Amino acid sequence: MPQISLIIPLYNAEKYLRPCLDSVAAQTFKDFEVLCVDDGSKDATAGIVREYCAADGRFKLISQENAGCSAARNNGLKAASAPFVALLDQDDALHPQAFEVLYFLINKHGADIAAFKHITVPDNFVMGTVKTYEPEKLPAEYSADPLGFFFRNPKGGSVLVWNRLYRRSAVDGAEFPVGIQPAEDTVYTLKAMFLAKSIVYTDTELLFYRDSSTSVMNQGKTAKYIKAHAGAARVMHEYFIKSDVLEGDRKRLLEKYITRFVFKSLISQPLRLIKGSERPQLLSLAHSLAAPLFRERICLPGLLGWRKKLASKLFLNHHFGLARILV
Repeated sequence: MPQISLIIPLYNAEKYLRPCLDSVAAQTFKDFEVLCVDDGSKDATAGIVREYCAADGRFKLISQENAGCSAARNNGLKAASAPFVALLDQDDALHPQAFEVLYFLINKHGADIAAFKHITVPDNFVMGTVKTYEPEKLPAEYSADPLGFFFRNPKGGSVLVWNRLYRRSAVDGAEFPVGIQPAEDTVYTLKAMFLAKSIVYTDTELLFYRDSSTSVMNQGKTAKYIKAHAGAARVMHEYFIKSDVLEGDRKRLLEKYITRFVFKSLISQPLRLIKGSERPQLLSLAHSLAAPLFRERICLPGLLGWRKKLASKLFLNHHFGLARILV
């Protein structure tokens, strides 16, 4: 049985796939499997993965009808056989010692999650000579309270899912919400931080995040973006608040996080960042999705400062111009 299962969701990934898979094959820690989940690609993605499978038995191809990144990751999680799981996106690359460092840290500290930093690289990034690490000498911070660690900053920490190694048994039950992209990472991260009992963090940069034009982060505030964040707010409220799994200060912390999440993604960002001919239509969509979240008390304006609270009230009353001044 391998020690690490790496899950890579793939959709029309041929442009960056070889550098991604090469970075995995080059890992100094060798005891892993790679679950490449092809989400109904129309290009050469599956063929490229088959080449790697033929050359290296650790690579495996899982094919599914197009159902989105969340479904692909969930299928990968179900197929994983190792005690530890990691996630990687199709256009990114791992530092050669990523698994070596993470496996060392998570076992040394007996942690459920090992987290690390990433470095953003340009679209044309090519892996060259990289810094070599001695895992036992790397700085690391341990916490027996992953959710508290996430909220060291009251606004919350990183919601990226691919900058961590997870103990599979500790986060069992945490799944990615299907049909909610690009906000699925936020939901999964909070669930994992709630379920896990400990985390170790190193500020060592172990992943190269490619700032490509096709990345979700660069696709703008589209209708898909707005709908996904409204859906994610509902999922988080259902999981953490309505179910009463949290109480006291922890519950208040999540209520405030969800409220800020809604304000930012459905009010502030649409008002500030959406321009052009689609602006009226997208603001109307954001309004139609935000209004019931406030009405159903999934979003609590009293937890916002007076400025954001007033901006919310103006936005919900269709005074978009005045609300824009306040955000």
